Amino acid sequence: MIRVEDNYLNETEHQTLYNSITTEYFPWHFYGYKVSKHEKETTLEAFQFVHIFYGLDNVTSHNFRILEPILTKLNYKTLIRIKINLNPYSQKLIVGSYHQDQEYKAKAAIYYLNTNNGYTQFKEGKEKVPSVKNRTVFFDTGAYHLGTNSTDCKNRLILNFNYF
Repeated sequence: MIRVEDNYLNETEHQTLYNSITTEYFPWHFYGYKVSKHEKETTLEAFQFVHIFYGLDNVTSHNFRILEPILTKLNYKTLIRIKINLNPYSQKLIVGSYHQDQEYKAKAAIYYLNTNNGYTQFKEGKEKVPSVKNRTVFFDTGAYHLGTNSTDCKNRLILNFNYF
């Protein structure tokens, strides 16, 4: 089941989170792939910038505290992974490949930090969720989905949460 909630945070919480992530001092890491380093992604556009907040049962970022407003609302029991993706602008919309966040049943949420012409599309039902700032889409980690970049702003920013 896919559920979309707009205005997930109050405007002050959203703007504080957005400003924290878009500062020139926020640490980004280059990934030469979009979905999996084990997949053959041969196009030049198959890359993104990523920051891992939580993984392998540990907080992995000094910036973890900025997620507090979202984590409080998620009402999670256990975290699996939290990461943010920055997909840079390009002149054409680059559509990624379908993938699952996890191969086992858990919860997933994507929080959109900015509005742009990118989207998340789910394989089942072909439902498209446009990137709208302060929107969250909830789904099962086993749901096949894909993401895009944007062509109408400098980047597409999404926070991805996997949790129980």
